[in-house]
Amino acid sequence: MHIMMNLDSFQNQLQVSFENVENVTSKNLKVTHPLSKIQNLRARAVLIDMEEGVLNSILKSKVGELFNSTEVIRDVSGAGNNWATGFHYYGCSYSEQIVEAIRKECELCDCLQSFFILHSMGGGTGSGLGTKTLSLIADNFPEVFRFVIPVYPSEEDDVITSPYNTTLAMKHISEHGTAFYRSKINHCHRYVSLLVLLK
Repeated sequence: MHIMMNLDSFQNQLQVSFENVENVTSKNLKVTHPLSKIQNLRARAVLIDMEEGVLNSILKSKVGELFNSTEVIRDVSGAGNNWATGFHYYGCSYSEQIVEAIRKECELCDCLQSFFILHSMGGGTGSGLGTKTLSLIADNFPEVFRFVIPVYPSEEDDVITSPYNTTLAMKHISEHGTAFYRSKINHCHRYVSLLVLLK
């Protein structure tokens, strides 16, 4: 099998998801890929997790410099694999901060067309706070498309509340999402493994 694609076209489209920070900051941000034209860019993203360990590891990784560390919303304790804790407790506690962070990123856009919301479905933060964030986006930006990519737990998942979290989250995704692409954690692991083998 031979796959060909126009890299220039792909990279130009990919650059739309990033903000050029070359003139904004003196920090030299570079993506180290030999074919990449993406340099001095920062992702247009708001990272949200109620367990700070995951966000800390992302920000300290090789891709961490792509994210604006001021657009990170975190807590320490997590939602305890409980949809209601994520949706009601953390959703109410952080809703103003989430909306403000999203609004700041939107103001940097020339033409806001859509949101991509990527979150897990098995745990309390991903399912609960993820769907609360989706509903906040729907309320504050009703004319903008909302593409949701929920990552479903695997069949081997040992979290007893995963099926309940997933069911409760799907109700809100169907109400507030414009479209969604279902992904399973097993598929994500296989994809990442393939990428590692290709390097």
